[in-house]
Amino acid sequence: MEMMIKLNREELNHLQYPVVVEMWEKVQGSMSKKRKYNEEFTEQERETIRRYYKVFYNWYLVKGTPDSATMSPKTLNLLERAINFFGCL
Repeated sequence: MEMMIKLNREELNHLQYPVVVEMWEKVQGSMSKKRKYNEEFTEQERETIRRYYKVFYNWYLVKGTPDSATMSPKTLNLLERAINFFGCL
């Protein structure tokens, strides 16, 4: 059995997920930033971040933040790490 966390709109906005959307192209287009990204996250973590980039892009630039979203604590922790990484570049 796996525990899931449900975040409301305010909590999702508090994550600062637009940082990933804004910085994604800069990280992918810069060899030094991409190297740091590859060092910081495993291949499996990068795949999860890539999937959530598409979700975040949709929320940020297309539909807006949803009323709620559900994810595992492990995924939430990974996304918080990724948001901090992208925000510190």
